[in-house]
Amino acid sequence: MANISSLGSAAGIDGESIIKQLLAVETQPKTKVQAENTTLNTNLSTWGKIQSAFAAVKDAANALTKNDFWKATTATSSDDTAVSVTPSTESSAGSYAVAVQSLAQSQYVASSAFTDKTATVGEGTLTIELGTFTANPTAPPAATFAAKAAATAVNIEIGPGDNTLEKIRDKINAANAGVTASLVTDASGTRLVVRGANTGADNAFRISVSDADGANSDGSGLSALAYDPSADITSMTRSQAATNAKATINGLEVTSDSNTLKNVVDGLTIKLNKVTDTATASNPVNLTVNTDTAGIRKGIDAFSKAYNDAIGLIRVQTMYDADSKTGGPLQGDSTAVGLLNQLRSMAGTSTSASSVFTRLSDIGLEMNKDGTFTTNETKIGKALSDNLGELQKFFATSNDADATGAGMAQRFYKMASQITDSDGSIAARTDGIKSTIRRNEKKIDDIDNRLTLVEARLRAQYTALDNSMTKLNSLSAYVSQQLSVLTSS
Repeated sequence: MANISSLGSAAGIDGESIIKQLLAVETQPKTKVQAENTTLNTNLSTWGKIQSAFAAVKDAANALTKNDFWKATTATSSDDTAVSVTPSTESSAGSYAVAVQSLAQSQYVASSAFTDKTATVGEGTLTIELGTFTANPTAPPAATFAAKAAATAVNIEIGPGDNTLEKIRDKINAANAGVTASLVTDASGTRLVVRGANTGADNAFRISVSDADGANSDGSGLSALAYDPSADITSMTRSQAATNAKATINGLEVTSDSNTLKNVVDGLTIKLNKVTDTATASNPVNLTVNTDTAGIRKGIDAFSKAYNDAIGLIRVQTMYDADSKTGGPLQGDSTAVGLLNQLRSMAGTSTSASSVFTRLSDIGLEMNKDGTFTTNETKIGKALSDNLGELQKFFATSNDADATGAGMAQRFYKMASQITDSDGSIAARTDGIKSTIRRNEKKIDDIDNRLTLVEARLRAQYTALDNSMTKLNSLSAYVSQQLSVLTSS
């Protein structure tokens, strides 16, 4: 906007001030539309909060419809350091006495000491094979070996560039042979230690050696790393045998190649951490599995809170405060009032899904005058302890054919889904608001364009007036001068 401070001065008027006042009048419609958009954007934000509140109701109700939610259990151990337990939705309430006779172990073998990790061992082929060793009472050989089903012997070639202790370790680890190699150094020197990657008797291993120089059993060269009791070759020393875990559960003997027992008891994962049953005494660990009523209560509380939050939000946004004489941003909004009534109406309905509970008040969710819930601790505690099956039916029963036979959580979930869907009532309301905002923004642009034209026209008019008055003033001065000359002569 160009400013000419002397605009209209020739005519003796303040043209700049007049233009500003005229433009202020022309701007009033724009100010009104801008104020309307401010209100609409506030309403749009409020509807976003309501959308989120109904989404929370939907999620909380949906959780109560899931079978796994009602089957959740908790499990405790009298000694977690010895036996720990993790439940699942397949677990059933019960008690279990677990005594551990032995833990599952991996096989360990160690070589004789070498000077250091760079010591040259030898060249040839190491063959590693997984399986089970069984002691041979008519030795020799000291044991028999049965290869593990589906396991394949792995050949590891040791050439001139691989024949040091550390390079052999790396070759073994890269071979994926079901074992892991490491180096242990002490005052005697450095040893190659090979352990089974997995526990269990059928994860034992033997190491056969084919020396490049043909010396296969004299303990020199690569033969220093041989271990095969089934051939009476034990250049390496076994420090730990591969064994299964052994335990009793309620007196029933169980064995496992792992210290983690999965589904030995339906739905439970039992981890054996240490031996509890020795040759002199049995010391069982007691495992207790209970229905997770605390978790179920938490889910019901979450549903109640989501409902109360939605009721409270809509009430505040639609109410009129007589003291401050102000209304909420959605006061008088029929859609918002309708949603409030819809929530309260649903909360007051009954269901035939359960033979024990009919209304939410029966299970302890009692409605206040403002439409929110208060929890009756006595009722909900009794429902959880005495009628959990009926409580599940009351909330979770699905019945598409007859709405009155559907559980309350199913009905709330369906209602909230319809309201929050892309074609639901909230979306329709917000789409209408967004459309009005866009129309108003177009009006503001049109007004701005018109104001630019009006200002240009006014400035042109006052500039022309200023020019005309300048000419008239010049003419008046000339006439006055001439008259003065005539008069003086």
